Amino acid sequence: MSYPYRSVKLNSLDLNKLHAFAAVVEHGGVGTAAGMLGRTPSAVSQSVTGLEGALGVKLFDRVGKRLVLTRGGQRLAAHLRDYHHALQRTVEELVNAGGAVHGEIRVGVYLGFPRLRLAAFLTDFAQRHPLVRIRVVYAPQEDLNGRLLRNRLDFVLALRPTADASPRITSTKLFEEALVLVSRRRFFPRGFSREALGRAPVVDYYQSDPLIERWIAHHLGAGAVRPQVRIWAATTDLVLDLVLQGAGAAVLPRTVAAPHTRGRRLCELRPRRAPLTDGIWLNELRGAYRDRTLEVFRDAVVRAFV
Repeated sequence: MSYPYRSVKLNSLDLNKLHAFAAVVEHGGVGTAAGMLGRTPSAVSQSVTGLEGALGVKLFDRVGKRLVLTRGGQRLAAHLRDYHHALQRTVEELVNAGGAVHGEIRVGVYLGFPRLRLAAFLTDFAQRHPLVRIRVVYAPQEDLNGRLLRNRLDFVLALRPTADASPRITSTKLFEEALVLVSRRRFFPRGFSREALGRAPVVDYYQSDPLIERWIAHHLGAGAVRPQVRIWAATTDLVLDLVLQGAGAAVLPRTVAAPHTRGRRLCELRPRRAPLTDGIWLNELRGAYRDRTLEVFRDAVVRAFV
């Protein structure tokens, strides 16, 4: 059975009802929302009911005395939060135009980005600009770029450029990381060899893109060794911890492994070829508006990492 498509114009809705709905979601109930809005609970409840009627969609399930968002209510609440965030940022930009660096910066970071290097940069930037709030989101790169395209992030620190995948994204190369194979000595008692690598358990990141296979292809030729991947660990930090615990060999950024190879807790296994490298990129929306705060942050990223 098909249903006719209904078109509801935003300007035909009572925005006070949307405001009441957002308050109920934020404060977890009609009573608290009513107190914050300076209205009676019955008035707030009528606003929500009226909004449901105007939309033709149930926004809350009543479970005992609790209100639980339906799927449609969750979607509306999420978009209202985004709208409020964008409006708040615009107000801050207008008030502080040409003044102090101020407001929120939303940064997406892929799961393997060097943690200590990022922490040092963010600490320094926050100390230089105390009126700035920085929100960091860790996620796989595809998820981060999706958020960037939906304007839920301002910048993405990525493992690869995505300008080819989406013409709306522009990518700036920041630096390169040397990727090295490391292990506890017991898996390679006589140093590196193909045979030892074939026997050793391996820790890797994602089954969809095994880094150990890229490392083998670079140093030995594709298919030269069939690695025995035992754990898929996703993040650099967890891979490092597993290798330190003796779970197996893994490919890590040299800067991440260096403190442990210098301390002889791990050994770096070095074939003759130059190391495999990965570029680290800054992804952002092409032609996006940049207020002074975002311009200052971008310049600081480029200075710190290029």
